[in-house]
Amino acid sequence: MKLANSRGQIAALALTAACVLAAPQALALPDDRQQPVKVSADNLEANRSKNLSIYSGNVVISQGSLQIRADRVEVHGNSKGEINKVVATGKPAHFQQQVEESTNPVKARAQRIEFLVASDALQLTGEAFVDRDGNTLSAERIDYDLNSEQMQAQGQSEKKRVEMIWKPEAKPAQDGQ
Repeated sequence: MKLANSRGQIAALALTAACVLAAPQALALPDDRQQPVKVSADNLEANRSKNLSIYSGNVVISQGSLQIRADRVEVHGNSKGEINKVVATGKPAHFQQQVEESTNPVKARAQRIEFLVASDALQLTGEAFVDRDGNTLSAERIDYDLNSEQMQAQGQSEKKRVEMIWKPEAKPAQDGQ
């Protein structure tokens, strides 16, 4: 993991990264997968022989609490009609999904968001940003393996470094105060 220089910082960031990012597949609300997928866009180009659908212009895809908003979304499939890869691009493209009933949704944005279904990998590139309940991670690129919950974030230059911000946890009120 290339998030910090010292071992202590690496361990702290790795632990926090697992809390900041939630796997959209594994931790989604239980009934999200049972909901219909709704897609709206200004244009659709579908090529069945290539198993490719391209939505463009104000694209909004939703399924339960999951929502993707982008200028363009490519859906790549296989001959069985299964989705292999989804690529959303925009200025920026947005992803959000509620992972638990009583929490705010995880929100992500980047110039390009790519979900590789076979390897359960999420790749955010170009001003990548993730927010979970006010805890944020920003970098030029964020790669997140949904199975192992490992993450790697990279800056591009000194001006575009990796930055993680944790908000302090609220302490419970004590009796008599």
